[in-house]
Amino acid sequence: MKKIIVLSGALVFIGGGANAGNVINGNPMYSPAKGRFYNLFTPLQVDSEFEHFVMADEFGYGVTDKLVAMIQTAGSYDSSDDPRFGKWAWNHLQVGLDWTLADDGQYQADIYGRAMQVYDTRGHLETIAYNWTLGAHVGRTTDNWTVAGVVEVDYVNDDVEYSDSDAWAMTVGIQGQYIVNDNWNWVGELMFDFDLFDEYYDGERLRLKIGANYNLDETKYIGVYAAKDLVHSFQHSPATMGIVFGVDF
Repeated sequence: MKKIIVLSGALVFIGGGANAGNVINGNPMYSPAKGRFYNLFTPLQVDSEFEHFVMADEFGYGVTDKLVAMIQTAGSYDSSDDPRFGKWAWNHLQVGLDWTLADDGQYQADIYGRAMQVYDTRGHLETIAYNWTLGAHVGRTTDNWTVAGVVEVDYVNDDVEYSDSDAWAMTVGIQGQYIVNDNWNWVGELMFDFDLFDEYYDGERLRLKIGANYNLDETKYIGVYAAKDLVHSFQHSPATMGIVFGVDF
């Protein structure tokens, strides 16, 4: 029930200077300026079996230069013989806040919280679980690259009568971006997920994600990405591929 990662990432065009973080292009330390919105739209994410198709959208708003509010949701189509939540499904609705603790233009430290409802829409809309996330990332941005460390703790509990379960899990990892030129940049991340109490993840996961982004201008970009759990086989855990559009307005 781990949140669908539309990684995608909303990030910054590093032209140097303190204002670089307000230019969207896929940088892991991107944050909108006060009074600005961002949107990350994933029209298609598909697994390597071409059975599970996801569409997702995320909006955020800069309440202040340090506080950002966000909302994200996703729906899917499962063409397999035994779809988990039905052929067509509304997967989840998530809200959250991001707070910048420190930012000197080169080094930045953020903490964030997320709350998510997970849905089952096979017969009717039913909330089957809640997921809470508390995380932090610390990064350094230069004219050519960004590197950020990530730590997250997740708690999930069910919301159905036939089950009484909950679980804790943790994610640690690293994210990065390399600026090729004014138009192109490469992004990547390596995340390790593991259970803390009871079974949350389906065993430990080591998730690798790589992507390329093209800046249409300083407020818009388009990106493509691919991701794979390196611990499990393609049969157990197919790779995923997707496309994302980002805009700051």
